Amino acid sequence: MTAKWKEVSAYTGRTVEEDAPTNFGGQGSGVDMNPTGMIKKKKKKSLIDARTKSYKEHKTKLENARLKRLESKKSKFVEKVKESIDDFNREIYLEENNMNILKDIVVKKQAKPVKFSDGTMKVDMFTASAITQVYNKVNIDNKKKLEKMVNGTKGQFGSMANKIMKMISK
Repeated sequence: MTAKWKEVSAYTGRTVEEDAPTNFGGQGSGVDMNPTGMIKKKKKKSLIDARTKSYKEHKTKLENARLKRLESKKSKFVEKVKESIDDFNREIYLEENNMNILKDIVVKKQAKPVKFSDGTMKVDMFTASAITQVYNKVNIDNKKKLEKMVNGTKGQFGSMANKIMKMISK
């Protein structure tokens, strides 16, 4: 049996019965506040000794994970380099058919310079889309005529683009 203490509350002025007066019952005081009565001790992590088999396994896991991260970074780097090479537009000068370049402009949704016999001209996505749509809908004879104009001079390309824009706006 525990003795009951009577104490007067400073707020209400009534007597309060307590089992035992306490000042502190938190962690580190030695008083068990767990309702089950069992104190759970944390398990200490053991250090890995470099001479053991478990350390060698741990080391190989870390090295494999590190290699995977490096490979993924390298592949991302390679992709970025390939994209930046595409931005130089040097392959445009090697191609002879500008229809492929116009289709590429539509796919990438980005204006690119197109090489003609009398110089280069930057073609926007709207113009390239209109030309490729008309190109896909005409017959084979007209496709050859369109390719001649697309691969010809700047003037031929401009007049063809104006005619196509008039056809689309109707």
